[in-house]
Amino acid sequence: MKISRDIYLIGSGQLGFDWTHPADCNVYAVNTGEGVALIDSGTGLSVDQLADNLEEHQFNMADVTHILLTHLHADHSGGAAEIARRTGAQVVLLDEAASVLEAGDEQAIDLPQARMAGFYPADYRWTPCKADIRLQDGEQLTIGRYSFTAMHTPGHSRYDTCYVMEAERGPLVLISGDTIMYGGKISMLSTHDFSVSALASSIERLTAMEPEMLLPGHGQPALSRAAEHIRTASRIFGTLGIPPTIG
Repeated sequence: MKISRDIYLIGSGQLGFDWTHPADCNVYAVNTGEGVALIDSGTGLSVDQLADNLEEHQFNMADVTHILLTHLHADHSGGAAEIARRTGAQVVLLDEAASVLEAGDEQAIDLPQARMAGFYPADYRWTPCKADIRLQDGEQLTIGRYSFTAMHTPGHSRYDTCYVMEAERGPLVLISGDTIMYGGKISMLSTHDFSVSALASSIERLTAMEPEMLLPGHGQPALSRAAEHIRTASRIFGTLGIPPTIG
C-alpha cells in the first residue's frame, strides 16, 4: 500500500488494517534511494507475506538494507532476525535496548504474559537478533536521501523510540511506534515497564516538533497535520486525563 512518494505499508495486523498476521504491527518500507529501510518487522510469522507485499511495489527483500526498530515488543521486533538473515540488513535500535534483543530476553518484554493472554501462539518464541547499529537519543543516521534521528520516548515501554525522518525535499515525518497514534490515542499495557507519567513526558517532548506526517505502530497513518494528533494527547495529559487507548 503506497502512502507517499517513498513510503509503503507492507504489513499490519488486527490493530491496523488486518492484512498480515493478526498480531503484527504496522510495517513500513522506505525507499531511501540506496535500498529499502524497513520500519519495524512484525512478529516474524508473516515474513513471506511482507516479502510478497514489497514485491508488489517493484522491490524485493534483497533491497532491504536496514531494519529500524521502534521498540522491542514482539509484534514490532519478532521478524527482525529472519529478515536480517534473508537480506543481510543491519538492525538499528536504541543503544540501551541492544543487549535485550541480542539475548532474546522474553521476560524483559513481558512475552510470557502476552502468550498467556493469547496475543501470540502458545509456541511462539522471540528470536535473538544482532544489534548492528546502536543509536543514542538524538543521534542521527543517514540512509540514502533520508536522515533518521532517534528520540527515546519511554512510557509505552522502557525502550520506545521515535524516529524523525527528513529529506532535503519532502515533509517532516514522525515515525512514532507505539508512543502516539492517530487521533492522539496511546497504547496502554499492563506490563512491568509501562509508565503513564513517562509517556506523558515523552509526548510533551514531541509537541516541540511540527511533523507533517505521522507513521504510528498501529492504526492509520496521518498524511498531513500530524502535529495535531500529538497536541491532542498532550492536552488530555495536561488536564490530568488519560488519552484513549487502542484496541
